[in-house]
Formats: sequence, structure tokens, C-alpha cells
Amino acid sequence: MITELLLQSDHIQQLEQEICAIVEQARQRQILCSMGLGPIQAARLVAAIGSIENFPIASTLKAYFGWALMREQTGTSFDRSRLTRGGSRPLRQTMFLIMADAVSHKNNEWGKFYHRLFQIKCPVDALTGERKGKMRVIGRVAGQMIETMYTLLKTDAEVLRALEPGATPPPPTLYDPEAYRHHRAGHYRPMKPSSPANHIVLLSKSS
Repeated sequence: MITELLLQSDHIQQLEQEICAIVEQARQRQILCSMGLGPIQAARLVAAIGSIENFPIASTLKAYFGWALMREQTGTSFDRSRLTRGGSRPLRQTMFLIMADAVSHKNNEWGKFYHRLFQIKCPVDALTGERKGKMRVIGRVAGQMIETMYTLLKTDAEVLRALEPGATPPPPTLYDPEAYRHHRAGHYRPMKPSSPANHIVLLSKSS
């Protein structure tokens, strides 16, 4: 039994190494690694996502990851939020490990965001003296991370699609902690240039 488990473990490690080798030079992997993901975690997500074009909006990617929040309502007020039961279970587990690692560090933007929300959104239980609602906050931060992944991957896909045949693609736009910090502070700056304003021209009637 132990021998079989060790053999399976070796096979898993070999498979992960092969996956990493395949997507090592992928632009998507570079983008995800810039967000603080490990190489194996990034490789798993790249392999699972495939083409970001398959996801029309960020919420569809969150649902695919199994990290879409569903709010439960009683009467006229919302009582609590929980994750939907849909999505990919392996992806949800991978994302949970990514979040557990991210929020354990207070020196990155994801950890700072988590600990700030933890103090605000997790009240102290009068009976236990412990703060409750940790998973709800983790779900909130995970949602933000997936939305950021989606924005970066989608923007890069649009850049590649707009290239002329045979043109050399520019380096991918990577995660910028400073831009994310400004975004959370309310200073939104779109990644894509804004569309030119539409002008309405009124034509005078011919006499």
C-alpha cells in the first residue's frame, strides 16, 4: 500500500513537471506568476483555463473556479454569503491553497487587503472570543484576485488578436501592485485606452 502511494506521488510530481515545462514560456503563466502564484499553481490554472476568450465576463471565470459567491436572504435582509456549489472542485481547491498562501503574508497587496477586511468584517464572538467570518473574507479576496487575473489575461488576449500577421507581440502586461493599491483606494485607472467619444452632428435642413 505504501509502495503504491509513493509510486502515485512520483507520477504526480512527474506530471506536474511536464505541465510546467509545457507552459513555462506561456504568456499566461508569466502574468499569473507576476501576481504571486507559484510556478506549479500558475501552470495548473493556465492548463485549466485554456483560452480566456471562452469566458465572456469575469464572473463566468469565478464560477468556473467555484468561487462565485451566493447571498442567502431571509425576509428583506441578506443574512450571509457562501460559495456556490458549481465549478471545478480541483480548481476550487487549488485556488484555496493559493489564497491560504497569499493571506499568510502581510507584505503583499493580497495579504494587506485580507487583514484589513478581517478586522472590519469579522466580529469577535462573545462566547469564544474568536473572530468569525474568516471564510467570507477569503472568498472576497479570492474574487478580487480572479477578477484581476481575468482583466490581465483578457487584455493580453485582445492585444494578441489585434496584431498584424507575423508581427512580434509585445511583452505581456504584468500585475502591478501599485496600480492595484490605487484601484482599491478608489483611484480607478483603466488598463485599456478609453474609446473615443461619440459626437452627434446636427445637420441643418436644406432650404
